[in-house]
Parts: sequence; structure tokens; C-alpha cells
Amino acid sequence: MTGESGGRRILLVECDGEKRKSLGFVLRLAGYRVTPVRTSYEALDWVVKRQGTPERFFALVLGSLTCTPDGAWLVGRLGRSGAALPILLVSDADPSAAEMAGPVVACRPEEVTRHLELLADNE
Repeated sequence: MTGESGGRRILLVECDGEKRKSLGFVLRLAGYRVTPVRTSYEALDWVVKRQGTPERFFALVLGSLTCTPDGAWLVGRLGRSGAALPILLVSDADPSAAEMAGPVVACRPEEVTRHLELLADNE
């Protein structure tokens, strides 16, 4: 699986340090360049600054909805900023139960790289 991503940049948002490390490890193992952040504020800053540049992010991966402000806040802010990028919500719970506005795909942790590959195929 390594190298299939073409080194695409992923912004990983997760407030829990252990989850951030493990999800980042899986994404790097799949060949992604990962920028891990703890808060939605940090994520918004990174995305807005890189939008329209060669260093822009391919996708944003939300590790949970328990961070403050939560993922719904971030999705809303990204939409208002004009920053368009795919967003994956990684959840151990039933992904179909995730209620998020906007372009959010919910998936289980073991499915995150497959969903990112599907996004790349649709580019």
C-alpha cells in the first residue's frame, strides 16, 4: 500500500494524543504526508493559509468530534472560508450515525486509507 497516495498532504485533526499518533502512523504508512494538529482552530488556520498553493491539503481527516470546537464547527468555518477539500470523519461508532453538514464522509478507522484512495480516484 505504501506509495499509492503519491505523497498527498493530509491534515489530521485529533485532540487525543494517542489517537493522533496512531492514525498519523497509519496514514504515513500508506504514503501520505501528514500534518497533525490538536484543535479545529489550528486546522482552519493551516487550510486557509495553504488553499490555492502547491502545498494545499488533499484532504482533512477528523479523528473525533469530541474536540472543542468540534468537527461540525470546523466544517462550517471551512465552508464559509471557501476552502474546498474532502473531509473524512473517522469514528469507531457506526459511521452512518454521524450527523455533519457539508462534504463529510464518515468511516471506521480501518477504512480511512481506502476512502482516501477512492477520493484520489475521483480527482
